[in-house]
Amino acid sequence: MYTYKDKAGQRVDLFWEKDRAGMKPTHVIVASFDNSQWLMTIHPERGLEWPGGKAEPGETIEQAAVREVYEETGASAGNLAFIADYVVHADPPFCKRVFAADIISVDEDIQLHETKGAAYLSESEWESSKENLSRHMSDEGMDRIRKKVMDYERQRNN
Repeated sequence: MYTYKDKAGQRVDLFWEKDRAGMKPTHVIVASFDNSQWLMTIHPERGLEWPGGKAEPGETIEQAAVREVYEETGASAGNLAFIADYVVHADPPFCKRVFAADIISVDEDIQLHETKGAAYLSESEWESSKENLSRHMSDEGMDRIRKKVMDYERQRNN
């Protein structure tokens, strides 16, 4: 487990083992590093961030991850892999499940409602685009998650 304070001053616990957070995940984040680029969504107010959101009633957390990626970017995600459970100690606390995923295809004609669609960032562009990232994406926990996803992809591709 790794604990830190996010940009809003809330305590966050990152659990690298599945189901160790002590609560069921109700939200998802999908960090896809595909073809040496990060799949991001463009939130109209917050900026660039990984696709994610809340699971709907009756939906598994995996189904929520696939749906959120598609709704926010037009991309079809597959081969989900657990990366972390991310517990935010807000009032009330909640847990986000973080997945890595492959991008299977992209629907260029999707009608988007909550975001301005997909953006792709290489690792070097990530570092030079920090002012365009959502504040949620620029804290130390997200940096650790980013490194975990890159390590996962390197191991998987070797």
